[in-house]
Amino acid sequence: MNLILATSLAAAGLVAGWGQRAVIVRYAVPAGDPPLRCCPDCGHRLLDARQLGLAPLARCGACGSRTGPPPLAVEVTTALLLGALAARVHPGLVLAAACWLALCSVPLAFIDAAVRRLPDVLTGPAFAGTALLLLTAASADGHWHVLARAGLGGVALSGFCLVLALVSPSGMGMGDVKAAAGLGTMMAWQGWTALIAGGFAGFLLAAVYGAALMISGRATRKYQMPFGPFMIVGALLVILTGA
Repeated sequence: MNLILATSLAAAGLVAGWGQRAVIVRYAVPAGDPPLRCCPDCGHRLLDARQLGLAPLARCGACGSRTGPPPLAVEVTTALLLGALAARVHPGLVLAAACWLALCSVPLAFIDAAVRRLPDVLTGPAFAGTALLLLTAASADGHWHVLARAGLGGVALSGFCLVLALVSPSGMGMGDVKAAAGLGTMMAWQGWTALIAGGFAGFLLAAVYGAALMISGRATRKYQMPFGPFMIVGALLVILTGA
């Protein structure tokens, strides 16, 4: 493990988390609504860096109401994730692909948890950036068969989610289908076992959480639970463990 690299990426994650908070605040709105520009409580325009989340403050400067996730939640999550990836993923270009996917996935998870939505402005770059960096890694090492497997894995996981979305639109949406492309590509780079394990982990985590909600009386069978955070966590766990 390269301690300097891990520490550097963790520090970079803290800084990147400020920008991610801005993205979360702007896009954590219902599907079809424009990006958030004003505080929903007082109407104060959220245009300056502090209000958009580019500083650790997570509250409206006018009325003090929260405008995003709890303070430092995004920043610490990203820092820990990038630091852990630096310790587990090699070589450098593959690490870059995993870090890019993580930087897109963290705000996706927070947004989906808040409003049950995975916006295209994040799912598209997540897949495109991951695929491009893995293409660069394959060209550097000559591992074209690994790249082909990664591409097929992304298509396979996305296609599987598409079938589920068509069968049960209330359980899975097109945002999940698009997010699965980037996650599946990164997992399949490690192997078919990793892809299967990561996909299964997402469904398992969602099932356990849903069961816990029903047992505690906080939800019924009709509750529409966001699947994106569980899919993302399952995939990142597999990427980190190298399953």
